Amino acid sequence: MLTRHEAFMESRPSGARAILKLMDLSFLDFSGRRLAGADLTGTRLVGARMNAADLRGASLFGADLRRASMLRADFHQADLRGALFRGAMMAGCNLCSADLRNGLLMTQAGGDLQPLVRPSGRSDLSAAVLARSDLSRAKISDSFVLQTDLRDTVMRGSRLVRADLRNADLTGCDLEGADLSEANLTGANLEGAILSRAVMRHTRLEGANMLGALMDGVDLSLARTSGARLAEARAMLGPELAEILEDHDAWIASQGRKGARADLAERDLSGADLSGVNLSAAVLRSTRLVGADLSGAALITADLGLADLRGALLRSADLRGVCLARAALDGADLTAVRAGPLDLSGGHVWPADLSRARLRKAVVAGADLSMAKLAGADLTGADLAGATVAGANLMNATLVGANLDGTRLDKADTRGAKGI
Repeated sequence: MLTRHEAFMESRPSGARAILKLMDLSFLDFSGRRLAGADLTGTRLVGARMNAADLRGASLFGADLRRASMLRADFHQADLRGALFRGAMMAGCNLCSADLRNGLLMTQAGGDLQPLVRPSGRSDLSAAVLARSDLSRAKISDSFVLQTDLRDTVMRGSRLVRADLRNADLTGCDLEGADLSEANLTGANLEGAILSRAVMRHTRLEGANMLGALMDGVDLSLARTSGARLAEARAMLGPELAEILEDHDAWIASQGRKGARADLAERDLSGADLSGVNLSAAVLRSTRLVGADLSGAALITADLGLADLRGALLRSADLRGVCLARAALDGADLTAVRAGPLDLSGGHVWPADLSRARLRKAVVAGADLSMAKLAGADLTGADLAGATVAGANLMNATLVGANLDGTRLDKADTRGAKGI
């Protein structure tokens, strides 16, 4: 039947669409098989293996996919209404434009309509692992996704109206323009998430962690934010900043015996002139530095994780051993920065960490990124001309449209990287 369906997809005379509705196909292996457009309505697929399967446009209305393994499966525009995904492994799936809303299969019995499979009809993604999946424009209204792992998923423009996302892990999730009206995000982790222009009318955010989240154009006036850790960086006045920098200089010069280490975490330093400043080992986690001038600054081993550096100037800055994990550097100028490893005593090295950093359209020309951690980083449209990325970890990084003219990539780990 699968062979005939693949022939059907290729419009060959021997082809026939796979009609597998209401069958029990539990624990079977469909990995890598082509099932685009197949009818799997109400099918039982408990514990099935569907890794890298092609299920584009397939009907899985009311299907039971509990504990199924569907890593990197393609569900583009698939009908998944009322499907059960509890405990399923779905990391890296393409769920773009998929329909995950509620749905209920009915049958006639004695003149009355009754549920055919189960009475709830709710799409259940509880305990499912959806990390790094693409749910752009997916329809997930009212879906039950309690405690789901949605780290680094793309849910741009999705409808999540009244979705239950209590305690969900949405770290680094892209929810730009998503409709989260009346959604329940109580206790959810939204650290480093992109929430720009998201709709949050009557959204529940009690106890949610939103540090480092990008909130451009978000109106929280009708949201419930009691106990939430919001990404509202407090602006810093000139005299206060000058005093902190002076104490930090003394702390460095005395090797920690005098002064105090600079702690600028969660502060707003947008547009600040910090060119040439020594902020080595400083704490700038979740700090807002939009458009700031850090040209020639020393940021050796500084913690800039989740920092917002969009449009910042970092020309010739010393970033050896820096932590920029999940930082937003879109449009930033990193020309000729030193972001190679820091040599430590005993022959050890401390590489710069830019894991999951966003560097879309950033200028990184002539930079030294040797041995840097760039796993999962987004370098879409970035200018890496003449940069040294030798020995770097670029696993699952995105370099679509990047300028790699003269870029050194020898011994770099590019497994899963897109656009090279």
